[in-house]
Amino acid sequence: MKRFAVRPEPIENESFNGFLLRIGKLNCVFKHSEIVKYLDCEPTPAPGYFGWLEMPSKHIFSALERKLEKPLTKHRMRFKERAHLRWLYSKWRMIFDLRLGFPRICTACVSEQGILDWRWGLAVTAHCPEHECLLTSHCPKCDRELKWTSSLLIGCPHCGKSWNELDSCQPSEISTTERQLWDDMATASSDVDESLLQDICLAIVVAMRPFDLVCESVRSCPKMMEHSRYVARAYSLLESPSINAAWRKQCQEKRGQLNFLGQDFVEAPCNNFRSLLVKEWRGPSEQALPTKELPFAENAFSETTAYISQSRRDKALESDEQSNYRFQTNVISFAKILGLSEESAQDYFRWDVLKSHKNVKYSTSRRFDLREFREIIQKRPRPNESIEIFPDNTIFSRFPVTFGQLANDVILNRVDGGFSDTRGVKSLFVHPKILKKWLTDQLIRTDAQGLSMKRATKALNCSRQHIRKLVAANLLEWVGEHRFEPRVDNQSFCEYVMRSERLL
Repeated sequence: MKRFAVRPEPIENESFNGFLLRIGKLNCVFKHSEIVKYLDCEPTPAPGYFGWLEMPSKHIFSALERKLEKPLTKHRMRFKERAHLRWLYSKWRMIFDLRLGFPRICTACVSEQGILDWRWGLAVTAHCPEHECLLTSHCPKCDRELKWTSSLLIGCPHCGKSWNELDSCQPSEISTTERQLWDDMATASSDVDESLLQDICLAIVVAMRPFDLVCESVRSCPKMMEHSRYVARAYSLLESPSINAAWRKQCQEKRGQLNFLGQDFVEAPCNNFRSLLVKEWRGPSEQALPTKELPFAENAFSETTAYISQSRRDKALESDEQSNYRFQTNVISFAKILGLSEESAQDYFRWDVLKSHKNVKYSTSRRFDLREFREIIQKRPRPNESIEIFPDNTIFSRFPVTFGQLANDVILNRVDGGFSDTRGVKSLFVHPKILKKWLTDQLIRTDAQGLSMKRATKALNCSRQHIRKLVAANLLEWVGEHRFEPRVDNQSFCEYVMRSERLL
């Protein structure tokens, strides 16, 4: 059986991939697949996407011990503990698996130390804290993509340029949060705050699609040459008020086609990001100093389609560099902007008032193009002598109806109503008599024989005795004759509520 001629031991903070490549480099075996096959094993693909992420299995370490002719038990335990850190995987954040399947390096570190740091292979790192430069996944000289090969520890496998021949790395300021993260991972336990990672992963996904309202989680990060740059932008979103101000201004430009719906819809990506954060961050919370010039031009936000899932892709939107995706919303995001319950938002879109993409009709994840509301609003102007109804109107807590139901009936012309030019879909205009008839009809559908005492007391938040007093004062009426408990007349109940809410 062949043995490796040169038999190194793992170095502190060296990744397992990097250790195998270093063995290959010292023994003139360059392809990662050849190194693993030399150990009578097969390369382990990275989870979710093409790539390589070898696991420190007992099988491969047994082969290593034979080829290196030395015990590696303590090293295997260290690699195994690192591979199973509890915070590497979580289904409760936007990036489930933090491990990357493609190489990223600091050329200065590789030139000086000749190893690959395991933390370079994490989705949440962007910089080398020692040299304060971005980690790169492409050659700084020829700009070609780096591959998993032993020559990665020497120089570019494409142009042959040695890393020690390159000019010093272009400096890039590392954020306070990322530096703290590096410090936490440097401890023996490598214990990292889960809520911190949750916010960082959210910021990364938002940085990838900064003008989209729909944020999609990913199981693993797709292969991207510019991954480090986007992650650095994500840290800026968390820490910098000026970057957030620049982002908000660019939202106003990029999402300008939604101006007819109001500022809340135009700036929804910024507001949504802030509301989803677990911790309180300076970037989205504080106002940028008015005396400081905001770096809008030099901080232009770019988008990548790598973070648009296949389930969301649509040929009708695959134009204009996929910018049309930024105008999509789903039921949950729409509900959050208008302050609706999910049930009310579902009611808003019933009967295909807007085209749902990907033929998903009833899920809360179905998507709609907000620009379609323009034609609806133009066709349904505010009626004369109408009153304005908002989603938080108390009638929706007193009646078995939702704001979404009323809006849906207005859009479908079942109710004569309309929208305003200033507030868009955030309110409705309906004549009081038409509203009264609609509410009465909804009551009849659910309680044709009148409201029971239980339903009436719950709706008015009062006692049965109070209901009887209202009937005695001719403010409510009983309906029909009942042998046991009387029921409240639907029409009188509707009129009483509307008068008490000053809608009549």
